Amino acid sequence: MKDWKQILYDIYAPAVGSIWAAPNGIWTNSFASNKSETDYHPSLVGKLSACKTNCQIVPGTSKDYRKGSCVFKVRLNSADPNYPVSYFLIDLWMTFSKNDLMALKQGWNGIEQLDDKQLKDFKQQIKFCKGIDV
Repeated sequence: MKDWKQILYDIYAPAVGSIWAAPNGIWTNSFASNKSETDYHPSLVGKLSACKTNCQIVPGTSKDYRKGSCVFKVRLNSADPNYPVSYFLIDLWMTFSKNDLMALKQGWNGIEQLDDKQLKDFKQQIKFCKGIDV
């Protein structure tokens, strides 16, 4: 059984690689031109602050936005025969309050977090793109 500190951590600190439905209007460019500002896109937590009060979230779009080393292609649900795909734009991430994040809907297409292999690939891609470990 988990101790109480671990339970609180799980409740209040989003995991790196967790997937959230973020409003398209928070992004400052038109990466998701197939969606209105009032619509939502999948987003990943890319990094947590040391004090766990905020995080950096990475926007995703189901549209094949562009090719490049800073675009991370993810098959969100391998159990779904349609294999929903999202492209996470890891060159564009923004600081987001943990409290604001927790007010959003968690998950996208029934998937709440990248699996271990996806998370490893995601972190490696961020390192290639930004030169930092997460």
